[in-house]
Amino acid sequence: MTVERVALRVGEDESVIWLGRGLLEQAADRLVSPSGRFLLVSSRSARPATDRLRPVLASSLILDVEIEDSEQEKTLDAVSEIADRALEKGVRRDDAFVAVGGGVVTDLVGFAAAILLRGVAWNAVPTTVAGMADAAIGGKTGVDHRLGKNLLGAFHFPRSIVVDPSAAATLSDRDYRSGLVEAFKGVWIRNAKASARAETLLPAIRSRDEEALLELVSDAVRIKADIVSSDPKESGERRLLNFGHTLGHAFEAAGGYRELRHGEAVAWGISAALTISRDRAGLSEDEAARVREVLARLGPFPEPVRSAEVLRPLLSRDKKRSASGLAGVLLEEIGRARVEENVPEAEWLAAAAHARLPPALQTRSNPT
Repeated sequence: MTVERVALRVGEDESVIWLGRGLLEQAADRLVSPSGRFLLVSSRSARPATDRLRPVLASSLILDVEIEDSEQEKTLDAVSEIADRALEKGVRRDDAFVAVGGGVVTDLVGFAAAILLRGVAWNAVPTTVAGMADAAIGGKTGVDHRLGKNLLGAFHFPRSIVVDPSAAATLSDRDYRSGLVEAFKGVWIRNAKASARAETLLPAIRSRDEEALLELVSDAVRIKADIVSSDPKESGERRLLNFGHTLGHAFEAAGGYRELRHGEAVAWGISAALTISRDRAGLSEDEAARVREVLARLGPFPEPVRSAEVLRPLLSRDKKRSASGLAGVLLEEIGRARVEENVPEAEWLAAAAHARLPPALQTRSNPT
C-alpha cells in the first residue's frame, strides 16, 4: 500500500495528513493522543467508516458517540453536548478527539476540542470528498450563527488527518459530486498542471475510481497545506481558498442550508466569480468556459436563489466586507488567482443574477 505524508506546519506545531487506500484499518499508528486515550465522535452517515476504524482504537476509547452530520446541527448546542459527554467521561487535557465524518463533524469536534479545558488535541478522519480535500485541512473549526455561516469559531489544528478515499464509497451521488467542487477549486487557484490532469481523469473520478479520486484529493491537499503553512490565520494568501465562497455562502444561506449542498452553492459562486474575473482580472472566455464545463460535468446541481432582495442582507454579514464592498477571489487564469479587495456589492449581485452554467447543470430538481 502506498501512503503519502503531507505536513502542514504552523510555527512549532504540525498537522500531518496521511493519504492512501486502506488507511482506516491502519490508523492506530497515525492518530495522535499524548495520553494514548481517544474520544471518538462520528456522524451516523459515516458509520461504515467508523465501524472499520473502531476496532483499531477499541482499547484506547473513553468515549464513542454519534452525532448528526447536517448544517442545521452545526450549533453551539451541539458543541456543548460533545463537551458534556467528554466531561462526563473524565476527559483530560492530554487526551485527544477523533472526528469521523464530513465537514460539519470535523468543524464541531475541532471547535469543542479548541475550547474544552482550554485546548485538547484532536484528529480528523474525513469521510466526504469535501472533507478530504478541504474542510478537514487547515485548522478552521466552528459553528454557524443565526446571522451567518461559520461566524463562531477558532483556529485549532488537528494533530493528524487520515484520508482514505474508500471512506467516500457510501456517499450519495449528489454528496459525492458536490464535494468534488471543493477539490477542483484547489487546483484551479494554484496549479494549472494539476487542473489539466484532473480534467483528463474526470470520467474516472466521476465514476468513483478510488485511485483517480485520490490523485485529485492529494493535489488539493498539497495546495491547501502549502497555502495554510504560509498563512495559517487567513491574513493574506489563505484567502485564495475562498474562491467561489463569497456568493456561495450567500446562496447556501438563502436556501436555508437545505436547498443546496455546500459544494453546489460554491459551484454557482464560482460561476459568478468567473464573470467578475473576466471584467476585473483578465480571465479569458476560453478558460472561464473550461471551468464551467467541468462544473457541468460534475452536475446536475439545483439552481440557487438569485434575488437581490434575498442575497443583499446575507452579503452584508459577510466577514470579508469593508465599507467599500466585499473582497473576493478572482481567477486570472487557471492555476493563478488573486484576492480583489472592495468589489462593490452591486457587482456581486449582478453576477449572481446572471450566473450560468452549461445546460446539463441547470435543473430545479433536487437530485439524490
